Amino acid sequence: MVSVALVLLAVAQLGCVVALWAGSGAASASRWPLTLLGLGLAYDSAVFGLGSALGEGAALHALSVGRYVGHAVLTPLLLVWAVERVLGLRRRWAWTLAVALMGWGVLRDVVALRLVPRAFADTLRYVPAAPHGPPWPVLVVIAVLLAAAIVLWRREKRPALLIAAVILVAASAAAFDLPPLGNAGEAVLFAAVVSVERAGVGRGRRAGRGLERHPRAGV
Repeated sequence: MVSVALVLLAVAQLGCVVALWAGSGAASASRWPLTLLGLGLAYDSAVFGLGSALGEGAALHALSVGRYVGHAVLTPLLLVWAVERVLGLRRRWAWTLAVALMGWGVLRDVVALRLVPRAFADTLRYVPAAPHGPPWPVLVVIAVLLAAAIVLWRREKRPALLIAAVILVAASAAAFDLPPLGNAGEAVLFAAVVSVERAGVGRGRRAGRGLERHPRAGV
């Protein structure tokens, strides 16, 4: 049943990606990082859920490597969205920090990655043979996201992102004993992020609309 739940979770995450673009009109730059992130989350849940069906071997191992590469490279994209879209900071600063975290994550979690099979309930997945200590790049992303969620809550009275971020933190802590909870927490957070993006809230969107209403002379 856990395997089925994870596959359904992957479908739900793909549904969030579709919802991100449904009726969106002109594509906004902030939606592309979220799209890549959503596809990565769906991939992670799907490989986790289908592991027992694929069985131990080279195929599942290769797909599992993709899970860790995705976490290292795609997770900082959430920081790009939070910094630019909610906090309203310059895009180049968001991407500079994100690229630095990507490099840190790759060096920490991917370069020397060695995976071993591990079962949980009716699932089978490959996990690192030795723990690497606290996932500092991910913790930086979560800290920035929490800050953005608090700003959004205080400025626009929208608590959904903050609630989802707290759920993610709690689920990630519980995932050490119940690994699928980590995927569930990520799904809740991504759904909240998509709802915020679709609602058109945040300093980044308002700033863009202000420029449209009051263009600079000579532009």
